[in-house]
Amino acid sequence: MCAKYDTVIGLEVHAELSTKTKAFCTCDASFGGDPNTHICPVCTGQPGALPIINHEAVNYAIRAGLAFGCDINRYSRFDRKNYFYPDLPKAFQISQLDLPLCVNGKIELSTGTTVRIHQIHLEEDAGKMVHDDYHGQSWADYNRCSVPLIEIVSEPDITSAEEAAEFVSKIALYLKYLNVCDAKMQEGSIRADVNVSLKPAGSPVLGDRAEIKNLNSFRSIQRAIECEIERQTKILDDGGKVVQETRRFDDATGTTSSLRSKENANDYRYFPEPDIMAISFTDEDIEKAKSEIPLLPHERVSKYVNEYKLTDEDARVLTLEKYISDFYDETVAIYPEYKSVANMFLTEVMRRVKETDDEEIPVTAADFAKVCEMADKNTVNRNDAKTIIRYMFEEGGDPMEIAKKNNFIVEEDLSAINDFIDKLFAERQDLVEDYKNGKTSVFGFFMGQTTRGLQGKATPKSIKECLEAKLKNL
Repeated sequence: MCAKYDTVIGLEVHAELSTKTKAFCTCDASFGGDPNTHICPVCTGQPGALPIINHEAVNYAIRAGLAFGCDINRYSRFDRKNYFYPDLPKAFQISQLDLPLCVNGKIELSTGTTVRIHQIHLEEDAGKMVHDDYHGQSWADYNRCSVPLIEIVSEPDITSAEEAAEFVSKIALYLKYLNVCDAKMQEGSIRADVNVSLKPAGSPVLGDRAEIKNLNSFRSIQRAIECEIERQTKILDDGGKVVQETRRFDDATGTTSSLRSKENANDYRYFPEPDIMAISFTDEDIEKAKSEIPLLPHERVSKYVNEYKLTDEDARVLTLEKYISDFYDETVAIYPEYKSVANMFLTEVMRRVKETDDEEIPVTAADFAKVCEMADKNTVNRNDAKTIIRYMFEEGGDPMEIAKKNNFIVEEDLSAINDFIDKLFAERQDLVEDYKNGKTSVFGFFMGQTTRGLQGKATPKSIKECLEAKLKNL
């Protein structure tokens, strides 16, 4: 938002669905593989090859639509979107135009903005071009051709680069929780096209927009929008007119450049796909799809706060990633001390998780639950429990065996506690006199020294009780 102009942003988010096979054939839909090894006559558009719809892809798309509050069209069909590009061997893309699967959803942002979802439609992905600028050569890898994806099209309700990044991140998070997309932006499984325009502040008339294609990180989305706002502002300030066009964003320079004039729907010569039958849904189909939706992030936050009595902030952090929330849920299912587990997880596990990009925690929920229980029951002291977790992350192993091997098991030895305290009092008669004279703050010093000196031989609870008894008898 700037003083003279209002920023208007709409997004098209493309998310590849995590099905085993492609949208209209039985080829492997997984990421990677040697170029052109996950292809067949259907996904490469060979004459006479006929597509067959992947029902799981349809179910995934419906599940996403319901999670975002969409209405599900009871009758839906596919269309051909015609254009020529080297990564599209059929010279058309099977998509949906006027009868998509899902319409009229919404997403609430932290700013209070409600972003309306115009539609969610199912389509097939295109292939991938590989360019060798040094030799001046390009190749086409068709492995990605016909991988199923959903396109989530927003209304132009977004007003800033920060809101746009949050919108896409929220979509990515929800799709992970729904188990329909891995949302790995580095692999291209979720990417966004951003439409940006400026209009005079307060005017109801929208300006001409520029579309920035194929943004594959939250940071790129934000930077591209900021760059485009700056570019369009300069054009309008100089009395020029923004041209409706498609642009690309260069991460290295942080600038956008023109690709081509912006196409409209009629440029693609859409017509109904003749080889795929239309889809119809009953109320029972929709209810079944609703029943398959797991707890979503906001629902898990509510559960953690209201049932588990966690703080709002702890609940929010635990649900930032699905694998983190899943691990926490598995742990408390084994050892239902919700706050204790959350505290240990947030201080010891989250710190180590942040040091790696892997969405995998290299210890089992059962072993982590065992460490939490050992700490709570003073089988080991809390600091040693943290050391056990470090060993588990770095070397693996059973927590009890690690504790035994390193002499972490706490053995209550009351005589050792009393002997140590007597020795400490003898060495620090000055502090004993301070305590007698009412300076009770020295208790913390005695407690700390005794705990460190008796590591593994007594629990803090026993040390505290012995200290209180001796000081009372002074």
